[in-house]
Amino acid sequence: MSNSALKIILAIDIGTSSVKALAIDHSGNEIFAHQLSYSTHHPQPGYSEQDPEEIYRAVTEVITRCPSAVKQKISAISFSSAMHSVMAVDINGLPLTPLIIWSDLRSKEESRSLRTNSAILYQLTNTGTPIHPMSPLCKLMWVRSNWPVIFERTHKFIGIKEFIWFKLFHQFEIDQGIASATGLLKTGTFSWYKDSLSLAGISVEKFSKPVSVYHHETLADTKILHDLGFEKPVTCVIGSSDGCLAHLGSFAFQANALSLTIGTSGAVRWTVQQKESPPKPEVFRYHLDEHNLIEGGAINNGAVLLEWFSSNFLNEPFDARAFVQRASRVVPGAEGLIFLPYVFGERAPIYNPEATGTFVGIRPHHTSQHFMRAILESIGYALCSIVDQVDAERNFTHLVTSGGFAQSHEWVQILADIFGKPMHINQYDNASALGAAMIGFKALGIDYTVSSQPVKVLAPDSERHDTYRVVYEKFRELSNRFSDQFSTLSGDGSQ
Repeated sequence: MSNSALKIILAIDIGTSSVKALAIDHSGNEIFAHQLSYSTHHPQPGYSEQDPEEIYRAVTEVITRCPSAVKQKISAISFSSAMHSVMAVDINGLPLTPLIIWSDLRSKEESRSLRTNSAILYQLTNTGTPIHPMSPLCKLMWVRSNWPVIFERTHKFIGIKEFIWFKLFHQFEIDQGIASATGLLKTGTFSWYKDSLSLAGISVEKFSKPVSVYHHETLADTKILHDLGFEKPVTCVIGSSDGCLAHLGSFAFQANALSLTIGTSGAVRWTVQQKESPPKPEVFRYHLDEHNLIEGGAINNGAVLLEWFSSNFLNEPFDARAFVQRASRVVPGAEGLIFLPYVFGERAPIYNPEATGTFVGIRPHHTSQHFMRAILESIGYALCSIVDQVDAERNFTHLVTSGGFAQSHEWVQILADIFGKPMHINQYDNASALGAAMIGFKALGIDYTVSSQPVKVLAPDSERHDTYRVVYEKFRELSNRFSDQFSTLSGDGSQ
C-alpha cells in the first residue's frame, strides 16, 4: 500500500490525571504522541473532583497539537476514557456539579449499606460492577440524599466521555464499555438494569443511550473542526473504557494470559466468555465490546504510593525510575518489613474505602530504602491477591504488562518474581490508546497490523519467588487480621 493510502487512527485516552493522544497507522507505526495533565480537587476529605471543562480543553489541545500533515491522513478519532466518573448536567449539557471521579469516597456509607445486604449484593452481581464508593450507583445514591434539589433538576447523569461526546455531537450517548462499569447496566446487554435504577431512585430517562463501542459519527461542525485544526469533516469512534482497552492493547486475549497495568492505580485482568457464570462480588466484569467481557480487579494504590512516599517522607521530587533503583538495593522481602498498601483505601479484593496503609515488622536496621522496597513489593502482593482470592484455579502461563511502570525493568522483575510467572513487555507504552486505535480501525473496516510480540520477556527467579511466597502469605494473613480494625485506624484526613 502506498504512503498516500496510509490509514491513521488518532486515539484519545482520557485518564485520571492526564489525556494522551496516540496517532498510529494501519501498519502499527506510532506517528504522533502527546500528553497533557489536569487537576484533581479535594474540597473535603474523601472527595475527588475534576472540572469537566478543563478536561475538554485538554482533549481539544492534544488533538490540536497533532501535526497538520498527520491530520490530513486521519481516518478517525477513537476514544478511551477512565471509568466510574459521574456528574449532573442540564438539557444543554451544562454541568450542574463537578465531575466526581472513581477515587471519590463520599458514598462509603451507601456502599457499606449495600455490601452488608447479602440479597442486594447477589442481585447486583448482574451488573458486573463491585459495590464500592467508586461505583456511579453508590455516587448517585449519595447525590439523591445530599443534593436533592440538584438531583431533581438534573436532565442527565453522565461521565466524562459522554460530556465530551455531547460537546462534539449534541447527543447523549454512552458506549457499552463505560456503561457496563456504572453498576447500572445489566451485563451482556445494552439495557439499564431496573434493580440498580430502583436502588438509586432514578428513571432510565436520566441516562444516556447505550451504544456499541464501534458506534461512530461524523464531526462536521465547522467551528469545532477549525478549532481542532481539521480542514474537512472527520469520523469519531466512541470507543470503550481504558481498562478493557488496555487488555486489548496488551494482546492478552489468550486464555492463558493475564494483563497487568500499573499507573496511578493498578489492575490485573483476564478474558471471560458470555456463557460463564456471573462474576464473584470481589471482581469486575466489564464489556470490551458486544462479544468480549473482561474480568479482574483494580487496586487504588499503584504508583501513587511512590509519589506519596517521595513527597511526604523523602521530601524530594518524585522520580519513579530513581525510586525503583534505590529500592532494588535492598534484598527481596525487605528484610522482614511488610507494607499493607491501603493508604488511599482499597478496591479489589477487600473493597474497603476505610482501609489504611500499615508498615509491620519495623526494626532498627530498616532504612528508607527498605520502606521503598516494601512499598514496591506490596503493590505486587495486592495484585497477586486478586488472582489468588477470586480464582485460584485459573490457569495462566504469563502476564503482559502495560502502564508507565513497564519502563522500569527492575519493577517488572519484582512482579515476575512475586507471581512466579514470566512478564511480557510490549513495544507500545500506552496500551489503552493502542486498544482505542484498534477499535477505531475495526469500526471503519480497515485492515491493520500491530505487533503482538513482546520486546522483552522477564522470567521469574525461582529462589526469589520462594522468598516472596513466604512473605506473601504473611501479607495476606496481616491483611485479613487488620480488616476489622481499618475503620478505627482510619483518620479524617484520608483522601
